[in-house]
Amino acid sequence: MTPLRIAPLAAAHDATALELLDQAFATDPTLAWYLFSEQPGYAQRRRAYLRIYQELHRANHLPILAAWQAGQLLGVSYYNLGQRPISPDSLQQAGQAIHEQCGAPSLQRLELLIDSFERHLGPADLALIEFIGVARSQQGCGIGGALLAQTLADCRQQACPGVALETGEARNLALYRRHGFQLSGQLQLPGLQQHYLQQGWPSA
Repeated sequence: MTPLRIAPLAAAHDATALELLDQAFATDPTLAWYLFSEQPGYAQRRRAYLRIYQELHRANHLPILAAWQAGQLLGVSYYNLGQRPISPDSLQQAGQAIHEQCGAPSLQRLELLIDSFERHLGPADLALIEFIGVARSQQGCGIGGALLAQTLADCRQQACPGVALETGEARNLALYRRHGFQLSGQLQLPGLQQHYLQQGWPSA
């Protein structure tokens, strides 16, 4: 079998990565909550949001890892090392695009989740894992774990004091715990239970 190769994702593959993310997060409870999956047009809103997010990530030169096997993109990891602030202009543009393409109620719910997560993080300049997506046909084959391990290794190499993430998908908690994360809090909302996880490392 061809070995799995994990490397930075070139911008030329962003369209393929967007397709993978859209399929991988088709049933994600967090996106479903703030993009109103129960209302018509959810698939279009989800795709639009993920494209806006991807453009924001690229515009701020944040890291992206990709898992390849036999020339096929099987997984991606989008993360923020916490050392380079996101441009306020690009944030404003992203917010405006979400407002226009996903609707004001979706933007309000997203801002609620972002504010809650930021308050939970506290003052530490932690790295943030934002999306780890695996092709639907390859889920459960260890690709997500391999991407997570490489993402954590990069964060440690870049001297981040720790890493945080949030998820509304309870089935993913076991994977995160196996990689050293601890549940650090929860947010209960009507229709969503958001889980916060963190891990830190001793100073060198």
